[in-house]
Amino acid sequence: MAGNANSGYEVPRALTAKELVIDFLSIRSPGEMAARVVVDTAAALGFSEQSIRMALTRLVEDELALNTGRGLYRLGPSGDAMRKEVRKWRNIASLTQAWSGAWVCIYDAPGSRSDRAALRRHQRAIRLRGFRELRPGLWLRPANLRLSIAELRDELRALGLHRDAMVAEMHELDDRARGDAMGLWDMQALLASYEALTRAMALSTRRVERLPLATAAGEAMVLGRDVIRHINLDPLLPEELMLQRPLRTMVQTMMEYDTMARQIWRRFMRQFDS
Repeated sequence: MAGNANSGYEVPRALTAKELVIDFLSIRSPGEMAARVVVDTAAALGFSEQSIRMALTRLVEDELALNTGRGLYRLGPSGDAMRKEVRKWRNIASLTQAWSGAWVCIYDAPGSRSDRAALRRHQRAIRLRGFRELRPGLWLRPANLRLSIAELRDELRALGLHRDAMVAEMHELDDRARGDAMGLWDMQALLASYEALTRAMALSTRRVERLPLATAAGEAMVLGRDVIRHINLDPLLPEELMLQRPLRTMVQTMMEYDTMARQIWRRFMRQFDS
């Protein structure tokens, strides 16, 4: 995807074969998709048959995809859970409530670090819910999510939080700890990312209709995936810490961009349905 030198937006890294296959299977979920269709569609975006078939094999090994028959694949339970997690971006405004000033903490110092795959899932769960490390092994975020502590604990566990990690609510931090906690998030960087991504979508919307269909589909997928990733990783801070209008503007722009991108992808995928 071509970038705009004045957009302030850094073009995301190239889409990997595994990410592309997950996206294809997500489009068809809960249905199946033939490997040949995946290969042919991906080839139009510049991916080799070998890289796509290797990606399918690895996704099955990781239990993110299932091989349901000769040459047929669909998302596995783990892949479907992540698909549902990714789709939460549309309802992001309903995930928070007024902030009382309390904090949610995760204490994970006792957790094992020997299982690297489990550690990656643990760290991803923490990151997905906007926690930052206040002290070694102590992670914090404002208690402004609508979930109760018990619900949040269950959700974090489902996302991969280590079973030995503690999740609790904290009140009345001392002045030093509260000051440190308030500075855990880079507010200026967050605001800059909202503005840059919103601008990138506006530029892309004006450009894609003039591009060859495969190029337009590739740009829409890469940019859309990057914006959704930013939304889903957003810490959802309360108004007391972060202005909410720029985030709401970015989400609304993404809804409009997603509608356009889906139209492009329907046209693109139609070539391979037969």
